[in-house]
Amino acid sequence: MKLLRTTPPLLFAIIISLASCNKGTKVTPLLPGKNLVLTAYEQQKVTADNAFALRLFKSVDSTVTDGSNVFISPLSVSFALGMTSNGAEGTTLAAFHNMLGFNGLTQTQVNTYYNNLITNLPQLDPYTTLNIANSIWYKQGFSIQQSFLQTDSSYFHAQVQALDFGSPSAPGTINNWVSDKTKGLIPAIINQIPPEMIMYLVNAMYFKSTWAEKFDASQTRNGNFYLADNSTVQAPFMTGTIDFNYYADSKAQVYEIPYSNQKFSMVIVEPVYGTNLAGLIPSVDSAQWQTWMSALRSQKNELSMPKIKFSYGTNLNQPLKNLGLGIAFSDNADFLAINPNPAFDIKISQVVHKAFVEVDENGTTAAAATSVGVSAASAPAFPPPINHPYLFAIREMSSGIILFIGTVNNPLLQGN
Repeated sequence: MKLLRTTPPLLFAIIISLASCNKGTKVTPLLPGKNLVLTAYEQQKVTADNAFALRLFKSVDSTVTDGSNVFISPLSVSFALGMTSNGAEGTTLAAFHNMLGFNGLTQTQVNTYYNNLITNLPQLDPYTTLNIANSIWYKQGFSIQQSFLQTDSSYFHAQVQALDFGSPSAPGTINNWVSDKTKGLIPAIINQIPPEMIMYLVNAMYFKSTWAEKFDASQTRNGNFYLADNSTVQAPFMTGTIDFNYYADSKAQVYEIPYSNQKFSMVIVEPVYGTNLAGLIPSVDSAQWQTWMSALRSQKNELSMPKIKFSYGTNLNQPLKNLGLGIAFSDNADFLAINPNPAFDIKISQVVHKAFVEVDENGTTAAAATSVGVSAASAPAFPPPINHPYLFAIREMSSGIILFIGTVNNPLLQGN
């Protein structure tokens, strides 16, 4: 006690600092995160979203035959299709409900659920960046129901903008928005705008978080990664003794590696030795996934995994048709809530999805964008402006009789 009373404050601080160093580096406590609060029906929708995520993933993965990596954001697709569903009616709306798991919910409840995710998911962890952005770009001059635009603006926080689709700069305008919202990781989502296109409904997501316990970069070493044909490639493996969740059964080994504050995590499912991923994926449904997640148990152990960095892009037309949304792509589609004129024959013409992921010793960066292109087969091509000398007439329409006729060679001249 005498030391504490007589030692100068600065020297005392040095002693305490040295003592702390001897005991190991002091860990700064994390700022607390928030919990995502869901109503009963919203939790029901999460279950449905996960079921859709697995079905969509399997539908996309089944088209890959060359051993390529696959990476998608089902939630990004769900946001874009959720916005689109507000323009659907009748059997077309029912198809959205069946595929996305809206059954038993009103459209207002569905929209409220998406609004909850868009508003609160980015707020859960101060050490995780999660940006969710939506936009609607429609053909300048085409009549769009204001109630449809207002609904998506209110619930999905969608930026709504009329755009001259005939301008060479129009694709760049949309792509620049996507690039900005994904911090450049998805530089473009559309290449060109077909003449029949009337609208793009676009979602963009960006995620960046650090591991709860980072891997030591100095321990990263090249090691064998075994491909499906049992050949090997040399890949950089990061290694660390960390806390993670784990479960194993006769099908797979399941790892869950948490990010900071335990608000988000990465789940890895690896087939057991002697089996392959192609044989495992078809059996992974919502029930199997929930069984695995419920069985995970915490442990602290050495874990080694490869660093990865890749992009993936695909057209989702066929996968979504396979999942039951075919009517929305057909001439029988009912999107009268977008434009009530049945002559326009509005339907979905393309759903494009792109994603990026990078996993390293510090954590994970991921981004995705989904574009739902809506076309009107019978929509008139918008004429160019009248900007040359022209003839004009005034007539009575039922008989056709001309009352006045003339020319305009210079609209500024006011005559004599």
